[in-house]
Amino acid sequence: MKFQRKLAVLAAALLTVAAARLDAQTTRPADGGSFRPRRFVGQPSTQASPEDLEASKMRSPEETISMIHLQPGYHLELVASEPDIMAPVVCTWDGNGRMYVAEMKSYMLDINGSKEMAKVSQVLRLEDTHGDGKYDKITVFADHLLLPRMILPLDDRILIRETNTRDIYSYRDTKGTGSADEKTIFFKGGPASGNLEHQASGLMWNIDNYMYTTVEATRYRFTRGKVETEPLKAHYGQWGIAADDTGRLIFNTAGGENPGLGFQFNPVYAEFDARGELADGFVQVFPLLKFTDVQGGPQRLWPGGGLNHFTGCAGGSIYRGDALPADLEGDYLLPEPVGRLMRRAKLVNEGGKIVLKNAYDHAEFMVSGDANFRPVYTATGPDGCLYICDMYHGIIQESNWTNEGSYLRPHIQKYGLDKNINAGRIYRLVYDGMKRHSQPHMLDETPAQLVTHLTDANGWWRDTAQKLIILRGDKSVVPALEEMTRTSDNVLARLHALWTLDGLDSVQPKLLAEKMRDVDPRIRAAAIRIAEPLLKAGSQKIAKARKALEDEPDPSVAIQFCISLLHTDAPYGAAVVHDLLKQHANDATPEIVNGYRDSLVRAEADAALGRALIQRNPKLAKTWTKGHEIFLQTCIACHGIDGKGAPVPGAAEGVTLAPPLKGSKRLVGDDAITSRIVLHGLVGPNDGGKIYPGEMAGFPWADDEWLTSVVTYARNAFGNHGQMLTPQKLAEIRKETASRNKPYTLQELLDMKSPPTTRP
Repeated sequence: MKFQRKLAVLAAALLTVAAARLDAQTTRPADGGSFRPRRFVGQPSTQASPEDLEASKMRSPEETISMIHLQPGYHLELVASEPDIMAPVVCTWDGNGRMYVAEMKSYMLDINGSKEMAKVSQVLRLEDTHGDGKYDKITVFADHLLLPRMILPLDDRILIRETNTRDIYSYRDTKGTGSADEKTIFFKGGPASGNLEHQASGLMWNIDNYMYTTVEATRYRFTRGKVETEPLKAHYGQWGIAADDTGRLIFNTAGGENPGLGFQFNPVYAEFDARGELADGFVQVFPLLKFTDVQGGPQRLWPGGGLNHFTGCAGGSIYRGDALPADLEGDYLLPEPVGRLMRRAKLVNEGGKIVLKNAYDHAEFMVSGDANFRPVYTATGPDGCLYICDMYHGIIQESNWTNEGSYLRPHIQKYGLDKNINAGRIYRLVYDGMKRHSQPHMLDETPAQLVTHLTDANGWWRDTAQKLIILRGDKSVVPALEEMTRTSDNVLARLHALWTLDGLDSVQPKLLAEKMRDVDPRIRAAAIRIAEPLLKAGSQKIAKARKALEDEPDPSVAIQFCISLLHTDAPYGAAVVHDLLKQHANDATPEIVNGYRDSLVRAEADAALGRALIQRNPKLAKTWTKGHEIFLQTCIACHGIDGKGAPVPGAAEGVTLAPPLKGSKRLVGDDAITSRIVLHGLVGPNDGGKIYPGEMAGFPWADDEWLTSVVTYARNAFGNHGQMLTPQKLAEIRKETASRNKPYTLQELLDMKSPPTTRP
């Protein structure tokens, strides 16, 4: 009977696939061009069909795997599942191949998220004690955590950051029990505020020896036994951060519905996204299920149902292993948990501009017929395979977007998804006939042994070896690293050796000058970045190499050279940049470099506004500065950096996720109306009946100072000139509307009879 039931489930799923493909064929743009949001034909029903209710049922891991459809040759293996793990959101490995998994056990246990802030979450350690690829031992490494969102193994220290704090703690198992018995502060960042979906995640050690996160404009470097921070000029991302072999970062946002951004150059330089960096149609998604529980409402649905546009972008990664087909290497794999699917994208270099393109025509790398399949994180493992964290959870949107009056609430309830909790899976992606890497023991190896791993075909081994060499700080390996940079036929080995020398503070100018003339453009670009202090100083030690770069033929290297010269304000930089832009007039170099310059101009305009406010009103300026930081972390995804509304990726010109803030009557007008919107949200048609995909959720959980700061910033940015919203006024409206549990509509606000607010 069990076998017959599985066959019936699979048959139903296959029929749904055929129907979904037929819909995709009939609703795709006729010219194959840019995505144009299409409204659902009529309002989606709040009654579920019997087939939908069947797809909504909780299933065994084996049944779920049978309902996941992959491209030919690929298969999933179960690594772990409930009751051993629940709601996994991150997985990573230490130098000996032990996996660490962050669980968000309190996430949305009911539709109101009523127990979300309970400190019941854990970080687990999974071990393969027999070396056969099976994780046969699971231990609670750290417990009583508040929704842990970052894990980064150093050596035998594991860094963990939780929700509602910027503090990063180091955990260590000193007794060999598998559970941490030592906890020390690694970085003291203070409290973090904001909805848990708008707080930083990631914490990835990149090839450039900096640790990056999403959201916050800060990167970290652990050097000479202490943590140093450096400000970034860009705020990017939400739930995930990926890096390729060269350290190019790719971010994505769920709230901003953007599957890829910030990847033209490093965020330390500026905030910039190139026009056309997402190929035509890239933002379209093609799910198997036609469910209507999607953020953005009817216009985010294909006719007949099913998510039509990225909206739940999560923990993507670049596949950099060696146990899957070579044509997958370097591809961007992005989970879309709202659509129950995973995208595979190619990073295509078009004259120096990187463009993301779907690897398949109107199809996905992975789709599921199980409504509880919620892939949220991917990573290349020590064995060279790809690992996928599946929260396996009914609700994937936080309670700010599921409250009374929201679009989502009745659609979650109609499928019964609010009842599907206390589960979670981790899968391993494998391929027919391919072998996996052996188990690592790097924590037990000498620095000299670690150097040999820099030549490995699996990026995880190279990254981990580099990190461990730097953490140990043993400079006896410097000669071997220098030799590798000069003589290895393996370009990636040369690249890692060069960056490892940088991490050991052991790169000599002579070597840098050599590498700035390396035959491979990836090495030249890295050498330019490392040489930036010398460029700034106008050092003669790299003069010949610098001169040679003035005729650089490769657009990507030319872009890096121009940006590094401008970033460091090198004494000869402007003239060199001028000449390089002329030489590369027919590729993307001028577009990228001039975009970088424009971004700096916008940043300076913001800074000038802040300085002017200090002169005019110091009290307002202090609040404005705090609000600016909050806006960049929380509001920018929907309202855009310029307050005009963030463009919907792939949509027609002028289509934005949220209304413009410049001149907004609701923003700069009545304090009582503004307060109601920021406390409880705004849904439905806006001015002129226009509907925006980015539903305005309220912030009832935010304290009065936090909320009034961001309102005051928006009232005095983007050309607006408004008064401060005081904490006292907000507290008054909060008390007055304490019983309200749903967002406002525009008509409700227009009907309000509120006395005019006088300016101070």
